[in-house]
Amino acid sequence: MNNEEVKSKLKAFFMSDLGVDGDVLNYDTPLFGEEIGLDSVDSLEIISFVDSNFGVSMTGAGKEPFQSIDTIADFIEKHQA
Repeated sequence: MNNEEVKSKLKAFFMSDLGVDGDVLNYDTPLFGEEIGLDSVDSLEIISFVDSNFGVSMTGAGKEPFQSIDTIADFIEKHQA
């Protein structure tokens, strides 16, 4: 799966499972903050989704990979087998 496919799948997850408005969600939109406003419970759902869909564990990854869809996709790409 290439980077664009990963980003597309992540965006669909954010919209369907976390209720994020697709009109304000871009690949570089900050996920935790004023605009989108995800919280720690959402981060657990992100970890679970990434693990089950991409086979990559984000547990203990720190905050950096969770900044945006771009950073999550980059993390997945670097850590996929």
